[in-house]
Amino acid sequence: MHITDETLIAAIKEDDYVSYNRLFVRYYNRLCQYVYGWLENREDSEDIIQELFLNLWSRRKKIEVNENVSGYLFMMAKNMSLNHIRATKNYRTLLEKQSSAPDYYEEDLLESDEFRIALYDCIERLPERSREVFILHRVKGMKQKEISEKLSISVKTIKNQLWTSLQKLKKCLEIKGV
Repeated sequence: MHITDETLIAAIKEDDYVSYNRLFVRYYNRLCQYVYGWLENREDSEDIIQELFLNLWSRRKKIEVNENVSGYLFMMAKNMSLNHIRATKNYRTLLEKQSSAPDYYEEDLLESDEFRIALYDCIERLPERSREVFILHRVKGMKQKEISEKLSISVKTIKNQLWTSLQKLKKCLEIKGV
């Protein structure tokens, strides 16, 4: 017997985890393939879809879709992919600016120092494990696999923590006006 997406969503709103798993199994591979078309990175695509379904479950009481569940899920996947692309691009641009900008003027040095102070403060505000992973990868230059072995956690978890850390740092720096 085929259960419609709409029926699954209604059940998920009522905390039915079995229906949530059915929806996950029904859409996971298709959504991963769709996101892969945007990112061209299998692991990032899988991470985004896992996050999508985690968000779906955590916000299950607030879901506003009663029809075209497929369209809703694919739109969420597209938005999350674009956010990931933007975050990655902004981070790369930020690194390029920091590494390529010559510090000829005192004002530039001040701005750079202000940025570094704000960045260090934001890094300190990260949760302990996320901060540790971020510092090992971005500051000490360790590869994700090396961090995984050192901390005894999966590479996928490392990727998730790095992505989440970047999102939090970006938000923190925006709040600080840097």
